[in-house]
Amino acid sequence: MDALDQQALTGAVIKEHRLDLAQLWLEFVGLGGDASEQLLRDYCAGEAGLSTKERDALAQAVNEHCAAEGLPLRAPLSSSALFLCQPKRQDPYSSK
Repeated sequence: MDALDQQALTGAVIKEHRLDLAQLWLEFVGLGGDASEQLLRDYCAGEAGLSTKERDALAQAVNEHCAAEGLPLRAPLSSSALFLCQPKRQDPYSSK
């Protein structure tokens, strides 16, 4: 997955579920992340970047929190595929 797509999707999950960034930062550090809490805030706001390792640690922290709370949306890992939903194109001359 592209770094910017992962950033946007992770930030969207955090925002949608109104997750506490201070708590996520503690979980992120526990998973091996070493960015500051302020850098995570900047990352989620789209104002800074993180390394692949740190993006995945944050996504894992988000996903563990979501799983524990029974929340449906999950943050993607860098190895996740991004699928674009496109409507099935119909032949304009078809009667179907």
